[in-house]
Amino acid sequence: MKKKIQFITQAKGGAGKSVLTFMLAEKYKEAALLDLDDATTTTMKQLAYRKPVKVSFLDPNTKRIDRGAFNALFESVIGANKELFIADLGASVAEQLPKYFSMNGIDVIMEVLNQSEIQLQLVCIVGGGNIFRATMEYLAELVESTKESLEIVVAQNGFYPCSSEQQTLLLEYIQANELSLIHFDLVKDKGEIAMRTVENVLKDGKGTTGLSPFTSIYFKKPIEELNL
Repeated sequence: MKKKIQFITQAKGGAGKSVLTFMLAEKYKEAALLDLDDATTTTMKQLAYRKPVKVSFLDPNTKRIDRGAFNALFESVIGANKELFIADLGASVAEQLPKYFSMNGIDVIMEVLNQSEIQLQLVCIVGGGNIFRATMEYLAELVESTKESLEIVVAQNGFYPCSSEQQTLLLEYIQANELSLIHFDLVKDKGEIAMRTVENVLKDGKGTTGLSPFTSIYFKKPIEELNL
């Protein structure tokens, strides 16, 4: 059985990468968690109870993805006693990912992955409203750089609802490029109490285990319904 790595990616900061990573970590308790964010420590704090592994991908001088570090990650995956790896890329690393694929050749990367029996899945977050344009531009760059060689799942963040026009554009793009689409929204109840409750749980870094029934109700259904 191939080992699977999910790259949670989007160059637009605040689009929901860390939230989706949290939801996946709660859904897949046995997965290994990787924090590839060179700029912030959000995932390390939110998932402190799961002890994420910090991985630095960017060369400190060029600020581009270091090829040796990229390959070393896959070598580590091969030797690890896990089948699923969930990685939050962070905006700075995500921004460099399409450039890395284009510069190093997606064919070469696919050969390494296939020989190592590793499945790399790119989960690209998009949102509506004022982040629609930026998140869609990044998605297009990612699609172009991978040349249909890697699986790309579009994760639509319900926290940023799309207008009818934006939703039409998104669905047309997904269909034209034969991409998969999932939806996620950790806080479907946008009331003040619900938002504050979820925010506090994320800040605590202890996950949902041990929460009261009243508090856990905010998390259970959105995580169970996550189709990823």
